[in-house]
Amino acid sequence: MQQQIPMLGTKETALLRDDYPSIEYLEAGNTASWLQERQDQLLVRARDERNGMNLAKFITLTTALTGAVCYATSPLAPIGAVVAGVGYLWSIVQDLNDTHQFAPIPFIRGGFFEFLSAMGDSVARDEYFANKNELADLMLHLEPMSKYEFAMLKQSSHVVCEYLSAVEPGKRFYAYRWLLDWFIQLRGQFPTREQLSGHLAQVTIDPRVNYQQVTVIQEAIQPQNLGIPQTRFAQLPNHAVGARFEEETGHFAGSFGEISSMQSASSPPVNTEISTYTTKPQVQYDLIAHIAKKVTNILWVGVPGSGKGITISNAIDAIKRLHPDIHIFYIDPKGDEKETGYFLGRVDTFKRAKILEMFPVEAVKWVKECFSEFQNISGSKLGC
Repeated sequence: MQQQIPMLGTKETALLRDDYPSIEYLEAGNTASWLQERQDQLLVRARDERNGMNLAKFITLTTALTGAVCYATSPLAPIGAVVAGVGYLWSIVQDLNDTHQFAPIPFIRGGFFEFLSAMGDSVARDEYFANKNELADLMLHLEPMSKYEFAMLKQSSHVVCEYLSAVEPGKRFYAYRWLLDWFIQLRGQFPTREQLSGHLAQVTIDPRVNYQQVTVIQEAIQPQNLGIPQTRFAQLPNHAVGARFEEETGHFAGSFGEISSMQSASSPPVNTEISTYTTKPQVQYDLIAHIAKKVTNILWVGVPGSGKGITISNAIDAIKRLHPDIHIFYIDPKGDEKETGYFLGRVDTFKRAKILEMFPVEAVKWVKECFSEFQNISGSKLGC
C-alpha cells in the first residue's frame, strides 16, 4: 500500500491561509480582483473593529452611569456600576494600546485633549473635523502586519499585480507574502523583479493549493462567446450601385461605380489641395533652464529611481543663480539618507523626516509645522 503523504500545513497556518480570500483565485491568475478583495476585506475588518470598540465603550459607560445614579433603587446597582466601570476602563486601555490615542468618549476619534481645545472655537472646531483622515483612523484598529499590508495594497496595488502576474501558478501566494515582508523591511519599497525571480527559482510549487479548483477557475474566467451574431454585409452588384446613384443625383455612374466627369453647368468646380506632412526638425530642449526661468507650480512624478531628486536639485541650482534672493524651503518626507546630499547646501531650509515610520497623527503634525514655518518666512520664497 502506498504510504500517505503528510500535510505540510499546521492548524495555525491553516487558520492563517483561511483568513485570506480564496488563494486558488490568485494562483489561477485572477490577481487584480484578488488584491482588491483583500483590500476590501481589511477595510471592512478595520471598520468592524472600530465599531465594536465604540460600542463597548458606549455600553459600559452607560451602564456605569446608570448604576451610579440608581444606587438607591437596588443594592445591585453599585455593583453593576463598578463592573461596568472596570469594563469601560479596560476598553479605553485596549483602544489606547491599539491606536496609541486616548479617546475615552465613544464615537469621538483623535486626541482627546485636542478635541476639547477645538470645541471652544468654531474655526478650530471646523479645522479639527476637516483635517480628520477617516481612512488613516480606520487603519489604526488593524494589527501591525495588517496595517502595512493595507498600505501596500492602497498605494502599490498595481505594482504588486505586475509582480504576481509574472509568477507561475503555485508560487503566487508565497510571492505575495514575500513581497509584503520586504515592503515592511524596506519601508515602503519593493525588491527588484530579478531578485524576486532569483528567489522563486529556489521555491517549489505550493502543495497545499487545490489545483483542481485552479483549473476550473482558469476555465471559467476565459473569454467566452456571448452569443451575439457577427455583422454580415451584402455585396451589391455594380449596376445596382450605379442606378441608385443616378436616381438620387442625376449623374451617371460607370460600370465600375466611377462617377462620370460630366457635371451640370450650375455645379461649381471643386478644387482639391493635397498637402504632405513632414516632421519638424528636432530642437534641443533645456528643461532645467525652462523651470528656472519662470518659477511656477510643478508636479514632478516618476517611478522610484527615475531621477526625480537629482533633477529637482539641478533645477534648484538654476533657480538660485537666476533668483539669488529667493528663499528655498525644501520638505523631504521620505528621509532617505542617500538623497540628502542632493539638497544640502542648495536650499535655505531643509526639513527632513521619515514619515513612513511615524504614526499618522505625528506625520500630520510634522507636515503642519513645516507649512506654518514656511508661511512665517517673509520675502520671496519657494516651497519644494
